[in-house]
Amino acid sequence: MSLALPLTGKRIPIQFGLLIMGFAVLVTMSLTSLWLARESDRAMEIVAHTLEVNSAIVTYQGALRRAESGERGFLLTGEEIYLNDYREGQRRLGQIQGQLQALISDNPEQQARLQNVLPLIERKMEKLATTIALKQQGRNDEAVAITKTGVGLEVMNQILAQISSMIASERALLEERRHYADRTNIVLFIVNFVGGLIIAVLALASINLIRKRSQQAASALEQLEVAHAELAAVNRNLEERVAERTADLREANDEIQRFAFIVSHDLRSPLVNIMGFTSEMEALQGDIFSDPPQPAEQRAQLRREVNEALGFIKSSIAKMDRLINAILNLSRAGRREFTAAPVQLNALLTAMSKDVAHRLQEIDGELEIAPLPEISSDRLALEQIFSNLIDNAIKYRSNDRPVRIRIDSEERGNFVVIRVNDNGRGVDKKDYERIFELFRRAGVQDRPGEGIGLAHVRALVRRLGGSIRVDSELGQGTTFTVILPKKWTA
Repeated sequence: MSLALPLTGKRIPIQFGLLIMGFAVLVTMSLTSLWLARESDRAMEIVAHTLEVNSAIVTYQGALRRAESGERGFLLTGEEIYLNDYREGQRRLGQIQGQLQALISDNPEQQARLQNVLPLIERKMEKLATTIALKQQGRNDEAVAITKTGVGLEVMNQILAQISSMIASERALLEERRHYADRTNIVLFIVNFVGGLIIAVLALASINLIRKRSQQAASALEQLEVAHAELAAVNRNLEERVAERTADLREANDEIQRFAFIVSHDLRSPLVNIMGFTSEMEALQGDIFSDPPQPAEQRAQLRREVNEALGFIKSSIAKMDRLINAILNLSRAGRREFTAAPVQLNALLTAMSKDVAHRLQEIDGELEIAPLPEISSDRLALEQIFSNLIDNAIKYRSNDRPVRIRIDSEERGNFVVIRVNDNGRGVDKKDYERIFELFRRAGVQDRPGEGIGLAHVRALVRRLGGSIRVDSELGQGTTFTVILPKKWTA
């Protein structure tokens, strides 16, 4: 008994001391964690601010490029639609400029750079406005002369140099602030880890059972939180996938409905002919097999009518066969896997011109191919696109002059614009969209075909990430403009 008392007396102060130490560690860890958490939040706010500034600078640069692109498009084509890009870029410049000035108000260096850029921007926009005004007044030579001086290019290079300097400065700040945020998070993790470890050791020394139960409860709670987080992520992904699939299905359904309407309409026409002439033959059956037989003259007339009906039936069946075969061929082409590879367009089209040289020679025609660039795309798809366009130019030529076909191109940023121009019979403006629809043709139907060529061409161009449009004038000629990416990846 005398030995138990001292042991009991020592056990109480030790447990009390462990409790005090644990409380002190917990308070210290909490205060340190709170300070570090605030520092981490502040660092993340600074990083977000830097990203916002960088985004505003890039948007500012993009607005200027859009305005310049609209001016160039208008100077090159004279089409007013390009002025929409110019005006939108001009509007965005004014809008972003105020936002950018507010965002960099805490950075004197960036403010100085922006002040250097503003006069250059003003000079550039004055130059763009001048050339556009000259073009609108019909003074094309003066507008081109201003462009050829290179002043606009020099100013643009100075602007890009200043903007690049601003972007580089923001990226350096972003890297520095990210490092600071990462260090703060690492220290916060270490403090929490070490503090938790000390508390765990003290708790183990004080009450092993409670520590075990606490760890089990904490582990269960952590697992539950992780499970909730994973479930929430799965639900979000599921909603996004459902939305994507719904959009894909809606688009596919629309395409199927249009395709079904066109196919059913075109297939129904020969079926109606077959049914009509079959009914006519049924009506003639009584005369053919009449008893007594018809006179010789009436039998000859009946034979002519039967032969005519059979001819129409055979013609309708042949048309249905051609339509079905066209649908099958189009389906096979749509299932083919595309492969991106370097393609020399000059070599490709020169080889294709040799295939039609004999046809052109027979009609005193000419195919001119201007210098074309190299692109990365699917070679077979390109062959099908341009062989169809060349074949159409030859097929729908004018009867009162030799066919002349010219293929040229120009580069616009990451895209190449290829034009196939001919002096054929032309296409009415109201049929611009119709000629790209399946089984639809425009103008006088005096040439063989099923109306799938241009529909197939547009489908191929879209699969290659591009677009196609037609510009034409009846009796003068047609220009198909194909816009393709320079580097397409499957």
